[in-house]
Amino acid sequence: TTGNILKGIHLSMAGRFARLVASLSKKGVLAVTGGLANDVGLLQAIDEELKKVGARIEVKAHPLSIQAGAIGAALWGAFRHEKLSQAATAAG
Repeated sequence: TTGNILKGIHLSMAGRFARLVASLSKKGVLAVTGGLANDVGLLQAIDEELKKVGARIEVKAHPLSIQAGAIGAALWGAFRHEKLSQAATAAG
């Protein structure tokens, strides 16, 4: 079923992610941001996989965390615009 396929994708992503996170720390809080932060199934899969690798890490996401990516993109765009404007001015 579609649900089983989606769970498989979640567990695959979460397994790789959990191993990476656990290599950095075995306890603490993990703040998830961006579009996938609102995906409850993915957050549950990350929590499951962290437990499998022996990490005591609490997974948290704020309801507005999806906006973090948009804010970051806007800041990067403003930075690049400024750099390109400076380069154009310096070129003549």
